[in-house]
Amino acid sequence: MLKEKIVAKLKSKQIKDFIIYGFGQAINLLSPLLVIPYIVFICGEEGLGKAGVGFSFALIAIVLVDYGSYINGTKDISINHNDNAVLEDKFTTIYLSKLLLLAVVTLISILIIVSLPFFQKDKLQLLLSLFIVVGQFINPTWFFQGIQNFKWISIINILSKAIYLVLVFLFIKKAEDYIYINLFLGIGSIIASALGFIWIYTQFSFSFKKASISKAIDLIKNEFSLTISQLFFSFYQYAPIMLISYFCGNFVAGQYRIIDQVIMIFRTYFQMFFNFIYADICLNIYNDVKTGITNWKLKNGLNYIMVLVLLLIFYFNSEIILLFFKVNVRNLDNLNSYFKLGLLIPFFMGISFALKQLMFSFNKNIEYIRITFFTTTISLIMMSFLLQKIGLKGAFISIILAEILFIILYFYTLYLKKQTNSINEDSNH
Repeated sequence: MLKEKIVAKLKSKQIKDFIIYGFGQAINLLSPLLVIPYIVFICGEEGLGKAGVGFSFALIAIVLVDYGSYINGTKDISINHNDNAVLEDKFTTIYLSKLLLLAVVTLISILIIVSLPFFQKDKLQLLLSLFIVVGQFINPTWFFQGIQNFKWISIINILSKAIYLVLVFLFIKKAEDYIYINLFLGIGSIIASALGFIWIYTQFSFSFKKASISKAIDLIKNEFSLTISQLFFSFYQYAPIMLISYFCGNFVAGQYRIIDQVIMIFRTYFQMFFNFIYADICLNIYNDVKTGITNWKLKNGLNYIMVLVLLLIFYFNSEIILLFFKVNVRNLDNLNSYFKLGLLIPFFMGISFALKQLMFSFNKNIEYIRITFFTTTISLIMMSFLLQKIGLKGAFISIILAEILFIILYFYTLYLKKQTNSINEDSNH
């Protein structure tokens, strides 16, 4: 009876946490829907395309600054959530390593922006986009995920996006103002993230006095291969708009950004769901593999069914959605066909995200690195070729094929692990 009460209480807490976390993430999903039609109206598709290149550049740089904190960092915090000394050591070491990386990444980014002709022509906007990277450096969401404090994750999301929206609607008044879009996003993130950081630092009585630079450097060395794989995955996610801008121009890049923004709703949701249950899945599998797998199947299965329903709704209302983003009516038919094709991306993405969760839970990091490197390389080469041959449609086709390849390779790797475990169990008997 007592056990049943405890289980019921835990489930009730998890539902409450999901509602709180989901509300905060909903702001992440809704804020672009509010701001992008306004940006297209003021700055046009070309301005949106240019800002999209800066945004993608910042997101790629962020991967190097995060340096595995959202994977192994969250996992370590989850497992050691009752040990304050370990939490302090992880917190201070990770932030010190992130600070070192921020300095290096900022310097390299500035050199790339002022040196390469493709970036140089819009260097001010790209340099201002680096404020997003600073905001993500401060962002302690990885720690909150580990201790499963979803209230503060929501506070950071809501406050940062509220500041961003206010700044955009107040100060974006003419086409040339597109250069400030990413700056405003960065400012919102810096302010909100700083509040979360201060709360953790005071609540847990952490101190950087014991922080060790040698530990931070060791962490950077240990996480190097995982981070490189995440960097390649970020190229897979965010480099397409750069390739489209290079091969097809900023106007077409703006069209892609509009469709990609809808796809990003699903991508953001999958990432949100991944982060929400990741610590719990890791803990369950760590304690008991069979229970953990059952938990993983149930949660991801129900989530995927819900996503399929949403995809059908989006598919049959595609023209209404595109017109909401203020697209030119003359381009509606072409964009509508691209949009419907693009909806296949989240269809496969839901499966690949769920399998990726198992890859990390079973410590298949080396295999994940190899898969990510291989698939991203193939995808970007294919995209560069198809963009020149069939235009914007080529970008969506290459991403769909890459998602399918991710699924096949993840499944094959996990299937091999299962077969190996079965052989080991039989030999023990």
